[in-house]
Parts: sequence; C-alpha cells; structure tokens
Amino acid sequence: MQRAFLDVNGVRTNVLTYGKWVEEAASEQPQDIILVIPGNPGVTGFYKMFMHTLHEKTGFPVWIVGHAGHDVPKKSAVCGVQGLKGNEELFGMKGQIEHKKEFIKKYVPANARLHLVGHSIGTYIILNLLKNEEFNARVVDVNLLFPTIEHMAVTPNGKFLTTFVKPIVWLIVFLSWIYTVLPSILQNFLMYMYMKIACVPRMHFRTLVSFIDPSIMEKIFFMAFEELDQVEERDDATIKNNKDKIRLLYGRSDGWAPPNYCETLKNDLVGINAEISEFDHAFVLRQSRQVGSIVGEWIRA
Repeated sequence: MQRAFLDVNGVRTNVLTYGKWVEEAASEQPQDIILVIPGNPGVTGFYKMFMHTLHEKTGFPVWIVGHAGHDVPKKSAVCGVQGLKGNEELFGMKGQIEHKKEFIKKYVPANARLHLVGHSIGTYIILNLLKNEEFNARVVDVNLLFPTIEHMAVTPNGKFLTTFVKPIVWLIVFLSWIYTVLPSILQNFLMYMYMKIACVPRMHFRTLVSFIDPSIMEKIFFMAFEELDQVEERDDATIKNNKDKIRLLYGRSDGWAPPNYCETLKNDLVGINAEISEFDHAFVLRQSRQVGSIVGEWIRA
C-alpha cells in the first residue's frame, strides 16, 4: 500500500494505491487499473480493506482518489489547507467531478484499461465521467455500489439530513473544533467510546479521528447538501449507452438508495445488470471483504 497527497485541480488530495503507485504506472503495454471513487465523506482510509481485497482477487493495481478537501495533510505540512469560503466551486458537486477528471487526465496512463468502482455519490460522479467519449473508450467495466443516482432528497436519509441535521450543522462543526483542541488522550477515549457504541471495527480508529476537523466537516456537509439539490432525475441516457459495461449493487435496507429504486430501474431499462444485496450502504465499515470479493469476481469475469 502507498499513499500521498498529490496536487489535483489545485487541491492537495489524498491518493491511496495497492499495487503500482500512480507515478509508476506508465507503460508501453496497456494495463488494467481499478479506480475507486468514494462516497461522502470521501476519506480514502475507510476503503483500505475493500481495496486490499480487490487487489487480492484481481491482481490489478487498485487506486482511490479522495474527494477534494475531505482529507488534509498533517498540520505540520508546508502547504496550507484551503477553507470552504471563497472555494465553494472547488468543493461542491461540480468541483468534485472536475477534480476526478483532472486526476484521470494527469495521473492515469492513456493506454490503461480502466475498471471503475463507485460507491454512493461516487456512482453519480462516474456517470458524469462516462459522458466524455474519449474517456469512456478506455473503460472496461463500471461497478456502481449502493448508487445515489436519483432523487436523493426524498429518500429517508435525505429527509432526515434536511430536517434534522441541516439546521444544526453549525453546532456539529463547532463540536468538531472542540474535539480537535482536547488532549489526545481524551480524544482517543471519546472515539473509542463512540466506536464501541456504534460497533465500528477498531481498524477505522485513525481514519475517524483524522476527519473530525471543522474545515473538513464544513466541506463534507456542503457537498452533501449539494447532492440533495442536484441528484434528481436518473440519467437513463448514460446508463443505457453503457448498459453492457454497468453493474449495480443495491442494499435491501438502504436509506440513500432504497431497493424500490433498483426495481424501478430494472423495469425502466430492461436487461440492466442490477441486484439487491443484504449489505449495508456503509459497507466499508464492516463488510469490506464480502463486497470486495463480489466486485473482484465481477471484474475478473
């Protein structure tokens, strides 16, 4: 595993790889690369076990590019961290799509055979990337996991976020600031208590601690509310044009991409490869190996 902060569209961005590092991938011979676009929060650390499993199952390099602003360099880093104010276009939905385009243009070899894996809002970003014909021609398959590609605002989680969370975002951001100024021993204690109550595996401890930062939290919520505003009608044209490449995996009890969305999709686009699973929307917390094994088999098929 290798990771570093690379410059992508003017933002220091956390990139994590299993297999060849991005700057080692250039080759005269075409090669297969699995590129993961995360959900929100777009923090690469949550995807380590999932990516490790994909790499084991396929033998291909597996890369993930975090969302702009969702991972920041350590405070001792020379470069500063851009705030949300005045940079809304960088950190909103349009900016995140441009951010992924720039990463692919700058770091993915032109002759690579791309296997795309999107999770949650990452699936919406991938559908937008596929509209570029030159990029599309390099894509072998598209694996959309718990896809938030339609009517997010009216889902159970969308309604909850709008009604109960949006009015207190300022408080959540303030509490995250309080957390950062606490002694590290108290930070660790509070995080361990939360993880125990929420049954989150201990391997995610450092990742959770790292993104409880007011600057990051502001950007995460800003992007989330743009998702609710912008992810409305399903992009049937793009899905239909890439029907032979796309596979979709839904969850049976998903508050962001309800199973009835899957059934409607299958009725509207007959023959689309979509299925409902028992896995959670936030599968990276507890079910990375299981989902990674399934996606690995899809890619190797």
